[in-house]
Amino acid sequence: MISLNAIELPSGLRWQSDFNYCPIKQESKTSITGRLILNRGKMLDGRPIVLVGGGNAWLTLAEVKAISELRLTPTVMELNYHGTIFNVRWDYGDDAHFVATPLFEHSDAESDDDQYTLDSIKLFEVLD
Repeated sequence: MISLNAIELPSGLRWQSDFNYCPIKQESKTSITGRLILNRGKMLDGRPIVLVGGGNAWLTLAEVKAISELRLTPTVMELNYHGTIFNVRWDYGDDAHFVATPLFEHSDAESDDDQYTLDSIKLFEVLD
């Protein structure tokens, strides 16, 4: 089960780079004497959590509206990803932090039951 602040998300979502992340960051530069200077440290916050649907995550327009409403309050949220809990915030630095597209294009009025595909949700983990 996947949920964001108690809103159940489609089970077809996958964490895009769950195992590729490494909290150790390193910067290197050359000193004026030609010596290599390495600065290395462990990040405490900011682990990216990008959930992608890949066409396998469907939801209704009513669910899209509920998730979109969460974006209006920039507070810490709880993400339950298959039993593991993360404190997260929206990645507002990316304009595509929430992308859902209609499954079918309609020329008439939209209904809350219309089907959408959830393309991506971009969050980052915070430690409060």
